[in-house]
Amino acid sequence: MKKLATLLLAAIIGLGFGSDAAIPTAAAAESVTTILPINLAKDGTVTASGEYGEHQSRLKAFDQFVFSKWLTFSTPAWLQYEFASAKVVNAYSITSAEDAPDRDPKSWVVKGSNDGITWTPLDTRTNQSFAKRHHTNTYSFANSTPYKYIKFDQFVNQYENYGLLQLAEIKLFGDESETYKTIKPTVTASGDNAPTDVKANLVDGNSMTKWLTYNNTAWLQFDFGEAVTIDGYALTSAKTTNNSPDADPKSWVLQGSNDQINWTVLDTKSDENFRLRHQRKHYLLDNNTTAYRYYKLNNIQNHSGWTIQLSEVEFSRTNDLWHAVNPAIEIQNLAGFAPFEQALPNAEQEILAITRKVNELLYLNPADAPIEVKKILVKIESGGPVASMGGDSELKTLTFNSDHLAGVAANPNQSLRDEIIGILYHEIGHAYQYGNFDVEALTDSLRYSAGYHDRYGVAQGGSWHNYGTANFIRWIDDTKHRGFIRKLNEASLDTYGLTEAQIFAWKESQFQLITGVPVGTLWSQYQQSLVP
Repeated sequence: MKKLATLLLAAIIGLGFGSDAAIPTAAAAESVTTILPINLAKDGTVTASGEYGEHQSRLKAFDQFVFSKWLTFSTPAWLQYEFASAKVVNAYSITSAEDAPDRDPKSWVVKGSNDGITWTPLDTRTNQSFAKRHHTNTYSFANSTPYKYIKFDQFVNQYENYGLLQLAEIKLFGDESETYKTIKPTVTASGDNAPTDVKANLVDGNSMTKWLTYNNTAWLQFDFGEAVTIDGYALTSAKTTNNSPDADPKSWVLQGSNDQINWTVLDTKSDENFRLRHQRKHYLLDNNTTAYRYYKLNNIQNHSGWTIQLSEVEFSRTNDLWHAVNPAIEIQNLAGFAPFEQALPNAEQEILAITRKVNELLYLNPADAPIEVKKILVKIESGGPVASMGGDSELKTLTFNSDHLAGVAANPNQSLRDEIIGILYHEIGHAYQYGNFDVEALTDSLRYSAGYHDRYGVAQGGSWHNYGTANFIRWIDDTKHRGFIRKLNEASLDTYGLTEAQIFAWKESQFQLITGVPVGTLWSQYQQSLVP
């Protein structure tokens, strides 16, 4: 592939916490191409001048996990990466570790070799600094020669005192990249309710707007401007005055076409129920490999009455940006709890689809994520908390309590599938989140955003920090500041040596820093929104 211009390369690989770069979003009927350089430093051999045990070893510098680090007690230090075969490297990034800024690298020399003996200097840096913890600095240089070894030599810390040096992550880049396209399709419909509840609202990324038509049968057509292949789609229910599901779609047929004359049936649904307002239900297309320019939701029928409405329609394209998120998924039903498999009959693919959506809710771009999870192991076993998530970039383990799931399954007023999906949004959020503002509230805001908590079932009262914080965060994102969840996820504080009052003051400050409005004002407005 043609070498990326230095500016574009720096913009893309510099994405992440501490970077000001941003990927533009597509306008209606427009497409945006995003080129993500491939990190070449995976599955190679790492050696170093020193390290601090297994937990802060040389391997941590290349583990795709910003929360780990390499630490050595003596400088100048060196760190070497060996590829399986020679690669062209012409850019790299270094991410600072979580504490002790004096240990950050200040100066170094990057060298290349094909025998590990004779070295060619490729890049020299002096007087470097990192703006904050977990900040990523990106560097590029001219090079067209493949090397089997890349060595960071003469590493010194900020004090140049022969003492400790540490870093969280190094990534190596060359000419290899992946290309993704973001497309917002043009929508046509059998009817809508202009000027408010119009068809364009279906692709505006906002669950608070909606499309509505005064009929009990309808159709929607989506034109991508080019043939695209999808492996799934999602519908989000809309809000009604009395929270009735009558206008929700109950049945429909999904079709694909390249000429708007000949249509192929891709999926048929009947007796679908959206239990909550703004609930996002995703549907897999397991065997679709054909690309179509036009997709049509045909013969949409409601539950009763003379209106049909939806908030959002999303299509999962096989070459969209979020397919860069692709961990292996394994299910271990240790409890032998059969209803889990009945509720999620294609659990691996469903969990992968939710994982991609969680990343979209947390980040503007996959390159922003501080972790690249290789595998998610899902266990269903008896006992313990309702659910939990743990692990590192190599393996994240999500555990469901089968006893809790059995209780849900036995309750005729609850949906086991909805409970499982809601837990997945929350726990997978833990697998990928960055900030430490309020880790539980932030991940539960994802469950609210996806419609697997009842955002209208929250009562008034309390204060922002001890009652309903998750729905409050979701409300700000939906109504006051789009992208608030992402920005709050970026917020991180080194709490070492701080008092509870100082930590609380920092949390309060984040609201005004992001939205420009004091948290007390936002909380008062949110309370008013809860009035029945």
